[in-house]
Amino acid sequence: LKVTPKRVAILKLFNRDNKCLSPEFIWEKLKKQFDQIGLPSVYRNLEAFVEEGMLTKIQRDDNKRYYALCHVEHGHHHHHIVCVQCGRVDDVDICDFPNVNTIKGYKVLNHTMQIEGVCAQCQK
Repeated sequence: LKVTPKRVAILKLFNRDNKCLSPEFIWEKLKKQFDQIGLPSVYRNLEAFVEEGMLTKIQRDDNKRYYALCHVEHGHHHHHIVCVQCGRVDDVDICDFPNVNTIKGYKVLNHTMQIEGVCAQCQK
């Protein structure tokens, strides 16, 4: 994936804090920095990062699309827990689907699991 100033700026937003971000939020932030950036461009870059394994898609109750940083140290299969109050995203190394690849009649290609909860900071 080619390194561009816009892509670097997008990743910096994710590195700032460990939260899931919407394309609209990212676009609002980048418009201040770049004169020529449209929302479709933000979506394309986010999808490119997902394809490269740098970001993951997160589903929230509001049915909007969100993205979160995939941490390099978790290059293996893992899942995520999302704080329903602040949007914090953490990796979870548990995967309790022991027979997922033996579902009758299916060749399982992938599976995802997202856990929702309230983070320690929001519980205070």
